[in-house]
Amino acid sequence: MPKVSVIIPTYNRASTIKEALLSIFDQTYLDFEIIVVDDGSTDNTCQIVSELGNQSGKVQYIYQDNRGRSAARNLGVRAAQGDYVAFLDSDDIFLPNKLNVQVLTLEKNFDFGMAYSTFFRMQKKRYVLENAVSPGKKMSGWIYPELLFIKKNIITVPSVMVRTQILKEVGGFDETMHTCEDLDLWRRIARRYKVLQIEQPLAAVRYNQYDPTPLVEKVKARTFYYQKAIAEDPSLEKSIQAKLFSEMYSHYGIEAMNNGKVRLGFNLLIKAAGTDPIEFLRSCGGYSIELARSGIVFLLQSFLTPATYNRVRDLYRRLTG
Repeated sequence: MPKVSVIIPTYNRASTIKEALLSIFDQTYLDFEIIVVDDGSTDNTCQIVSELGNQSGKVQYIYQDNRGRSAARNLGVRAAQGDYVAFLDSDDIFLPNKLNVQVLTLEKNFDFGMAYSTFFRMQKKRYVLENAVSPGKKMSGWIYPELLFIKKNIITVPSVMVRTQILKEVGGFDETMHTCEDLDLWRRIARRYKVLQIEQPLAAVRYNQYDPTPLVEKVKARTFYYQKAIAEDPSLEKSIQAKLFSEMYSHYGIEAMNNGKVRLGFNLLIKAAGTDPIEFLRSCGGYSIELARSGIVFLLQSFLTPATYNRVRDLYRRLTG
């Protein structure tokens, strides 16, 4: 039996899955199996995986009709034979010592259910360190309910290793969720077990420069995530619930302002202030000048005709250079 099962869900990622698989073959720790769950790809993903699998003898390829990444990951967990599970998205990579460090860490810390690391963000051909450990980001031990907050959201899928028994105990990924499904799983694990943060980068994550998800949908998805968390934990204090929603409205309100969606941003910030004024001020503290400027723009656009607003804007630009 392999010690570690690496699960890779994929959908039409023929252009990146080879690099993902090679990063596992290059591990310094060799007692692993790879389970690739193809979620209905229509490109040549199957061919690439089969060719690399034949060379290594460690790859199991499973095809399913398109049901989403949560269903694909859960299918991989059901097929896993290892004591530990590591997840890798098919456009990300593991650094060479990822499995070795995390296996040793969990074997030395029997009372921890899951370990995660810092990571690099892939930007073209260079890596940028993300979530480097600092006093404000140190998240080890009993990290629930702190990890519910956006500012504490520092766990990314490829950085995680979890005990297989615990994954099956908490029920895996929620297949009804298409956003925040990973956060929901970490939440359920952290309620029952201690979580350990490894203070070195062990994975590199590829981010799209432009997130196609509409901002309104992000708010809706995280609202569902919070509502589910509250329903499953009636002991979660009302004050924490208010802080969660206030921080969320502030976070997405600022994002809307930065993207030129002033009216939406203004409305979200008003909701944030009404939900928990102190948390609102804490969340927006570093953006006061930008928010004031955006608020003025919003008011001018609301009360002036487009032609008058344009004249005021042009005059302001001439006066300020």
